[in-house]
Amino acid sequence: MADNREALMFKKVPDGYVFRAPNPWVFGRARFYLVNEAQKAQLLAIIKARSQAVFWVALVALIGASTAALAYGTGHDNPTVRDAVVMLALLPVWIYAALLVSIGPTARRLQPLLADLPTTDQRITAGDLRAAVRKTLSFGQYVTLAVSQLITSAALFVLAWQKTDGGRVSVFQDAGALVFVFVAAALVVSSICFLVVALDRVRHGQGEPPPTQRSIKSALLPIFCLVVSIGLLGFVVTNASRQNERNHQAALIQGRLDNLKVRMDGSLIRSRQEGLKARAAANGARMSELIARLNNPTVKCETATATDDPGRLESIQLCRERARKEQDAVEREIAATQKETEVIRQDNAAFQKEVDAVRTEIDAIQTELKATRR
Repeated sequence: MADNREALMFKKVPDGYVFRAPNPWVFGRARFYLVNEAQKAQLLAIIKARSQAVFWVALVALIGASTAALAYGTGHDNPTVRDAVVMLALLPVWIYAALLVSIGPTARRLQPLLADLPTTDQRITAGDLRAAVRKTLSFGQYVTLAVSQLITSAALFVLAWQKTDGGRVSVFQDAGALVFVFVAAALVVSSICFLVVALDRVRHGQGEPPPTQRSIKSALLPIFCLVVSIGLLGFVVTNASRQNERNHQAALIQGRLDNLKVRMDGSLIRSRQEGLKARAAANGARMSELIARLNNPTVKCETATATDDPGRLESIQLCRERARKEQDAVEREIAATQKETEVIRQDNAAFQKEVDAVRTEIDAIQTELKATRR
């Protein structure tokens, strides 16, 4: 937001300004000095020579490096709840380290100047700090920041809802959902604090900050935060809606696939296939048996000669008649077996066609299901 370091570190008093020197170690007993206008300008030039962005750059770098080290050390493809708890526990460490990086160099550069400055018993109290912060932003800017953080927290809650499958899974079972809920809750608390400050300004009749404390940055950042939060919520809600639609379509397709599998089980495809195989095997064995009987008839007759008597000739004739009847019977059975073979072939072709149609339908449904889940 606006650079409010001047308001936080200098307090106007009758003798000049009370200066609250930054501690190189961030925490500890504060030191206060009495400075005049020229000394204030000199100190302020050193303080503002280092951008406030240093803190955020350091914080992001520390979070990124620690997260990468944690991911590499644990070997987890996705963060676990334990990893999320470790990262949340490291948050104060990251903030303190970023404060050291951003404040320490400035505090050390101020040391030579502070050695010649008189100390004072006057203090910049916590109430003075709160009042100074409140004066740097207007009521509208506070409300804008509060609304932007509420919208961002809503987007994070939606993300957590997606992570937990619509609330059916506990947030403590998904590290991402746990982090989203934690950050969203923190943003809600921060938004409430902004709203409380804004209402307090209204109650005390405090309007816009003085012209010397206004800047384009102080107006742009709340608006930027609001635009980004609205864009984030819109993106998250749109993505969640599309995801729900894809899940619904996937569920319908999966239902069709399950119904098709039930139809396959109900049509007894496997048993029918085994039955066709058994019929084909029995029919093949029957054909082999008939061909063997045709080639090796059970009735074998002697050959007639000219010297045979009429009785023998009649006996041979009767034998040949029985052999012919046997051969005719075998040929009829062979014809019937061949007809059965053709029937089995047709049944098998129809069965195979049905199986191919089912498989084609299954492949089409699975392809549609994969396309839906992308």
